[in-house]
Amino acid sequence: MKRFGIFSGAGASPSPKPKTTGDKRVPLVAGVPMGAIIPRKFEPDPHLIMVNRPGSPIAERYRRLRLKLDQPGPNGAVRQVIVVTSAVPEEGKTTTAINLALALAEDRDRRTLLIDADLRRPSVTRYITPQPTLGLSEVLTGEAPLDHVIIEVKSARLSILPAGAPSINPLELLQSDYLAGVFAELRRRFDRIIVDTPPTVPFTDAAVLNAVADGAILVVRARKTTRPLIERARASLAHGTLLGAVLNDVEFTPVDRYYYQYDDYNPRRYAGRRAAKDADEKEGSNT
Repeated sequence: MKRFGIFSGAGASPSPKPKTTGDKRVPLVAGVPMGAIIPRKFEPDPHLIMVNRPGSPIAERYRRLRLKLDQPGPNGAVRQVIVVTSAVPEEGKTTTAINLALALAEDRDRRTLLIDADLRRPSVTRYITPQPTLGLSEVLTGEAPLDHVIIEVKSARLSILPAGAPSINPLELLQSDYLAGVFAELRRRFDRIIVDTPPTVPFTDAAVLNAVADGAILVVRARKTTRPLIERARASLAHGTLLGAVLNDVEFTPVDRYYYQYDDYNPRRYAGRRAAKDADEKEGSNT
């Protein structure tokens, strides 16, 4: 299994299946899609490195991971849909998925989508304001079409398909034939798709989603994820492609400290300091 990196700290949508209500079949939403119209932004959470610290060494490692994923697969195919999972909860898979999607979205020439496919305990929307209420769950139950649930964070040039309402039986939704049609449509709309899933040891959702993806990344937390858990996670993803692992929450290395020193020579930062110094000197000469 490859170790990718070490980290610190739109067309017509497929016709949804109608919702059954007694003898009537009615959609949950209709009319003008509002998902992409309502302005949204990311919360100022310190874990969103690509938002709050885009010039940091950690952000640079996400960009390095992006470059590795841009490399074609063994048969020359593009890795368009990537599942991000972990062995157990609290290993940083959701923030890794968000930061990776933001790194991919820095390329203005491609359309990037982040999917919250954790229909058990949705997490992505906690980092978005205002929080959406509809998502993948409603698409798979036929209560809403894709156009009504995909939202835009325009400042980041990132589209997001939220999870929607938590499902009582998410595995039944994910194993439906309709899932493949939804992902086929999303592949037509977007160049890169990152899929955040539940942990893969206690749940099989990630393995199901990996069947419609081009590979999975396993997030491993330093000093927490044990080797037996990693082996169980690998086994659970054996029927799909495991691209590699991301080691999360590690200490800074001497290379990182050098980067911080090197970043002091960033032209934009230097120009800003130079302008401030010139202003101070001019003010001093006028007094």
